[in-house]
Parts: sequence; C-alpha cells; structure tokens
Amino acid sequence: MWKVWIFLAPLCPICQDYTFYLNALYEQWEEEYPGQVEMVGWFPNPTVTDEQIAEFADRYGVEWTLAADSLGWSDSVGAKWTPEAFLVDPAGEVQYRGRVNDLYYALGKHRAKPSKQDLALAVEQALTGLEIVPERTDAIGCPIERRISARD
Repeated sequence: MWKVWIFLAPLCPICQDYTFYLNALYEQWEEEYPGQVEMVGWFPNPTVTDEQIAEFADRYGVEWTLAADSLGWSDSVGAKWTPEAFLVDPAGEVQYRGRVNDLYYALGKHRAKPSKQDLALAVEQALTGLEIVPERTDAIGCPIERRISARD
C-alpha cells in the first residue's frame, strides 16, 4: 500500500489552512483508489499531546489518521517543515517529498488558489505506474524545531 505522510503542527497556520484541502484529497483517493493509499498526519513535536491532536482532528474535520510521531518518522525521512508531504511506496521508499501544492510561495504569502497540485500529481503518477515528476519540491511552512528522534 502507498502511504502519504503529512507532518503537522497544531498551531501552524499553514497546516491549519491546508487541512481542508488534504481532507478533500483523502476523500478523492478513497473514492478513486480504494484501499491503495493510506494517509497519516504525523505530529513530530514531542510536546504535542493526544488531546491537542484530537482537538485538531475535530476542529478541521479530519477523518484520516492523525498521530504523534512516537517512532521518529520525521527524523528518518528528514522532514524539516510542517506541513511537509511524503509519498512512501509499498517497499518503504520515499518517492515524493515536498509541498502539498503551491498555494503558499513564502511564509505568510499565498496565491488566491494553487496552480500546481504537487502531492495529488505524485499520487496519481504512482498509482497509474508513471514516473513521479517532480520527485521533490520545496515545502513552505513552520520549521520542525523539536522532534522525536528515530534513534531514541
């Protein structure tokens, strides 16, 4: 199964803003590719509580999995920002990493609507057997300053 990992922070305004778009992607993938994509929102900061994660899910209507990154996934894949998206193939290899889309082009600066749907394109390419292009984009968001290390 392909996995979409999104690294999140409950107080990051860009994460909050993207959640509705991510909800729509999740619904689309469930409909178009049932059972082929698992979407998980990981919270890498060890101070984030289960209550904060539950409140985030409730406030933004998230029906996909949200969890504390207790295993250090953000460290193991080198995530630097929230939100930052990763597409992981069934063998566990990262095939795409970067922004969800190009709505934000700098901190606090965004377009009226995105023109490039980078994560959606990567998932579509992967599930239809095409080469994933681009494999990497630059995520815009809040830096991951404290994280659970994969070595802990």
